[in-house]
Amino acid sequence: MTLPPGSPAPGFDLPQAGAGTGPRLSLAELTRAGPALLAFFKTSCPVCRMSFPVWGELARRYGDAVAVAAVSQDPLAGARRWLDEAGFPAPVLDDSDAFATSAAYQVETVPALVLVGADGQVLAESQGWDRDRANAWDRELAALAARESPGALSTPGDGLPPQRPG
Repeated sequence: MTLPPGSPAPGFDLPQAGAGTGPRLSLAELTRAGPALLAFFKTSCPVCRMSFPVWGELARRYGDAVAVAAVSQDPLAGARRWLDEAGFPAPVLDDSDAFATSAAYQVETVPALVLVGADGQVLAESQGWDRDRANAWDRELAALAARESPGALSTPGDGLPPQRPG
């Protein structure tokens, strides 16, 4: 379970790799212009390996309107390389030192997604992989970006299972 919607999102300031302007990135910077989607993961997690190409598609579709960042429970060097291979174009933040941010967000299993509003409140959350929830994430981010979705993120026959726990 992660923090439920309506909860205040804990602030953080974490080292980053990739698409960013500095060596660290904070929640305040991510939500400065609007909502932010945080995607918690570990490179050894098979469900993360399966789902992160889909979460990368969310970053490609809506990253100009909704900040997307991966929060790694692994050191940055390996995590950024792994995300590049998974096609995840957004910044990756390092939470590998005692998982303090993961603990603050009550992340018990990965992958976990948390949508934080510009007001600092948790808007939505999910854990594991669920095709219907992935497509709901797409609709939610499309609405926040004030545009139509280009189509479902996952459909039967795309090689992804309907559900997998984290």
